[in-house]
Amino acid sequence: MRIVEGSPQELVEYERLNGIAAQTPDEDGAAAPEEDAEPVRETAAREGTASLAPEDHVALMKFIYGRAGKNDQRTVLTERFVMQLLDEEDVVVAFGNSSKTHDGLADYLMIRDDGPQRYGAVAYLRPSNGGMTVRLGPDDISDLSEEDRAPIQYRNVAPSDPYKINCPLANQDAYDLALRLVRTALKIVRSE
Repeated sequence: MRIVEGSPQELVEYERLNGIAAQTPDEDGAAAPEEDAEPVRETAAREGTASLAPEDHVALMKFIYGRAGKNDQRTVLTERFVMQLLDEEDVVVAFGNSSKTHDGLADYLMIRDDGPQRYGAVAYLRPSNGGMTVRLGPDDISDLSEEDRAPIQYRNVAPSDPYKINCPLANQDAYDLALRLVRTALKIVRSE
């Protein structure tokens, strides 16, 4: 067993240099999330508190920093976004599984409602490109002004696909909108 100490970015660089870094998809890859993907591991704030168990926090940060690459802004926004949701909402963050990566984890995090109706994810977040796909359609965001909708990208998917909205975490405005969208999706899922 080898223990390696350092900042998250130093650990990512160590893994990269030793050939054990996570495989990251193409930056422009916009593959649709797999709705039926079973989570490998889930993390949730304990007993309504803002803190994660240490092993869950380490696993989550390792995943985010490993998948986000060297884009510091994307890494920080992704980390802040996930931690804020865990602090303020009753959600679970789950890693999907994949047979295409050396660690068996998919390239996205699933954000799920932690309530009794836990079906599907309300959002998929890709640290590699800051992309976030939300379980919403255009009708669900009709209350937003055109200006507020600026960061939103509409997906060209089948009418039956509930994930019609993308909102990349590109800057603070998009970050704030993404939080609002996830909260809207949580509200809808909890009312069904």
